[in-house]
Amino acid sequence: MSIRKLLQLSLITFMVHVSLVDAKTDEGTADQIRSALKQQFSGIEIDDIKLSPIKGLYEVRAGSTILYVTQDAQYALSGDIIDLKNAQTNLTEEVRKQARLNGLKRLGQENMIVFSPKNPKYTVTVFTDVDCGYCRKMQNEMKQINDLGIAIRYLAFPRTGPNTPTYEKMVAVWCAKNKNTALADAKADKQIDLTACTNNSVTKDFQFGMQIGVAGTPTLIFEDGTMIPGYLPPNKLLEVAKHLGEKKASS
Repeated sequence: MSIRKLLQLSLITFMVHVSLVDAKTDEGTADQIRSALKQQFSGIEIDDIKLSPIKGLYEVRAGSTILYVTQDAQYALSGDIIDLKNAQTNLTEEVRKQARLNGLKRLGQENMIVFSPKNPKYTVTVFTDVDCGYCRKMQNEMKQINDLGIAIRYLAFPRTGPNTPTYEKMVAVWCAKNKNTALADAKADKQIDLTACTNNSVTKDFQFGMQIGVAGTPTLIFEDGTMIPGYLPPNKLLEVAKHLGEKKASS
């Protein structure tokens, strides 16, 4: 089974049997779990292994993919842990949120195309595609979005994948001298210079989007790491950003 399939089953709890000797220490347990998962899922890149809120289970983070593995590394579970005594908080989603934020930090705002008012109150990171209808609608509303105090940071997510006309167009946008103008022009079906460059972030953006489960555009990531797929009208975007900001401040 590939890690991709495991991602697709993230809401279903299941078990995978792995035969390994018992671990005697926490450090040994982490090494054993890491070895077991690498044997079962080729290509998995594990970022962290630590004790979970449930006794006897270890939390494994690979990007924004979260698994829970028994101490003896015999069983792995994929699913969400809900804290029923704490406002039904989804503890697994909280870990995913932080993983998304960590990923955005690694990508760096300097590699994003940013449309921002002078002093933004909120920032929303958006996976976009220049040929996506709702992405174009959002771009047409950018002045209204900025006037509401919201900064938009764009990441590239050509839905057709690498080495396609849309991908090549987005590479050209990210390579343009004036990226903001090039992006707006591309979304308006205006002719743009299709010159490519080697130091663009389109592939990295796309790979990160796939890793965290982006399936379409636009996909929005708010400042607390919450990810919402789909288009939101400007006033609704403000409402959600404000609500999540207040929630984060009070936590």
